[in-house]
Amino acid sequence: MSNKYCLLLVVTSISLFVPCVCISAAQQNKVYTGPGYEKGQNSERSLSFALPKGWVNDEKAAKKLGLHSVLVPSGATLESTNRVITIAFQKKDATKSGLETLKNFVKVDLENTLSEFPDTQFAKWQPSKLDPDKLNFWSMEEYGRKKNMPSPHRVLILDSGDGYFSFSVTVETRDDLRLPVYEEFFNSLAIGPS
Repeated sequence: MSNKYCLLLVVTSISLFVPCVCISAAQQNKVYTGPGYEKGQNSERSLSFALPKGWVNDEKAAKKLGLHSVLVPSGATLESTNRVITIAFQKKDATKSGLETLKNFVKVDLENTLSEFPDTQFAKWQPSKLDPDKLNFWSMEEYGRKKNMPSPHRVLILDSGDGYFSFSVTVETRDDLRLPVYEEFFNSLAIGPS
């Protein structure tokens, strides 16, 4: 992948545009972004979500990586945490393959994930309270057969109309993904007018 950014937590979400975080026991966190990811893009629509209790926005990391937000437990940074929530935005572009529709965006994202981490495993997952009749989204749990290849994470890609918000929760173990704090976060997602 070109334009690699690494966040080696014990978390990762890999794809063409979705930030991927890898978390290792050594806590050398790396964030991976796909080759087509354009840093610092913004939606014309407003995004809202509930910041998990005891978490903060690591604005320095978000700015450095060109992401919408990087959320970490209070007192931690992207470099020092063993769990992270990343939010990225990529504008739609009917002239570029993979940016025309949510289906194509996800397809390219999955292809990039598998090219970087061929042993990635996928499990069906959807936030319990997000209504697919009200929001156009795709979601999946991803993890590696080998430790940290990629780190366990849940990915949700939300079509905002003018582009795609990509959310990834990356943690050390798959069991950590089942903590209520992450389900509450995903269930709080909403898109509003500009």
